[in-house]
Amino acid sequence: MRVQPSVGPVVERPQRPRKRTEPSKRRAPSQPPLPPALESLFGLIAEPVWKLEAAPEGDLTLREIGLLLGDVLDWLEEDQSITRAADRLYDAAFALHDARQRRSTCASITDRTLKARADAVPVALAAFRASLSTAKPNARARARCVTW
Repeated sequence: MRVQPSVGPVVERPQRPRKRTEPSKRRAPSQPPLPPALESLFGLIAEPVWKLEAAPEGDLTLREIGLLLGDVLDWLEEDQSITRAADRLYDAAFALHDARQRRSTCASITDRTLKARADAVPVALAAFRASLSTAKPNARARARCVTW
């Protein structure tokens, strides 16, 4: 125990190691559940997004996100809020991937920039999930008996 002048004794406590949360474990705040069909469509997109967050190399993952977003949107009635949320999700994923790719050659991409772009991905994913709550199956989905 040390004594500081004019303050009193200082009790030193051992520092506990901080738990680092893997990107795949970081989740947005809980949201109301989606119908099972929509939840499975969302899961198709969420897995590659989490993989992109965790993996430094992600050319195929980024391409997969784009393709899956297109596939999911093909099953839904056209809704501007869902389309905008899908665009924002892809833009956030692309920005993260681009920053990782160009980091070694671009001095303006700092750790702070990379962290900001990485933090934007789960937010965009949560916004996309929230937008799916208003989704309705389109004629193609209804013809294949996909309803919720």
